[in-house]
Amino acid sequence: MVSVGNLTFGGTGKTPFVVHVCRALIARGKRPAILSRGYGNNDEGRVLARWLPDVPQGINPDRFAGGQALSGQADCFVLDDGFQHMPLARELDVVLIDATRPFGGGHCPPGGRLREPLQALERAGLVVITRADLVSRDELGAVMRKVREYAIAPVATGRFRPTVPTSLVGLDVTVACGIGNPRAFVATVEQLGARVIDTRFFRDHHAFDARDARQLAARAGPVVVTEKDAVKLEPIWPKDGAPLHVVRIEFEAMDGAADIAAAWDTFCA
Repeated sequence: MVSVGNLTFGGTGKTPFVVHVCRALIARGKRPAILSRGYGNNDEGRVLARWLPDVPQGINPDRFAGGQALSGQADCFVLDDGFQHMPLARELDVVLIDATRPFGGGHCPPGGRLREPLQALERAGLVVITRADLVSRDELGAVMRKVREYAIAPVATGRFRPTVPTSLVGLDVTVACGIGNPRAFVATVEQLGARVIDTRFFRDHHAFDARDARQLAARAGPVVVTEKDAVKLEPIWPKDGAPLHVVRIEFEAMDGAADIAAAWDTFCA
């Protein structure tokens, strides 16, 4: 089992990284399945199904029961958001750290966003600093030095490569999202060449309803959303509303790509 998790509350890019892991395992001859708790209306699960239609998913707060239900359909598991899920043994723990807000204020709640102290990085078999392209070299260096104070494992960096069916270059857009790190998504949209003139942020895992869709669709210009939000908005988007653009993202390794590949090779050996 490969676990993909993080140390903070909020988005670090686990869903696109799980896609990356599954593809890497499939390329090495494995038959993975994904185990996840499932939150609310299971937006992550629906996104994963779009990217990996042939990979079974066990969506159950009881991850062990979810795995049992997939007996015979897979020869290995990818545990989504599993770093703090101790009951299940795993061969590899991957911890993602968002470079744009890495350490949750340095404290667990109520003083910060850490799920557990930074010393927990000692358990990691691989640490990947995501969104490394959205910070300066000095900022990234400071994050890596802090991680290496605690992590014994290799530390790699990566980014999320965005794609859209229609170019956003030069467009004045509204960004709407209900994710853990909305500011990072705004930066991604700007990287695609759009001018972000307004933002509408909702709580993570927000259950968009018809009223939300009508209000967003009433905007004068295009509305740009994440794929996680699109799976909820597209079925209820008014046909005569503003254009809805969906940004899809894929994980791409930067420094330490060889360490990431070696982790999959070792797991599959």
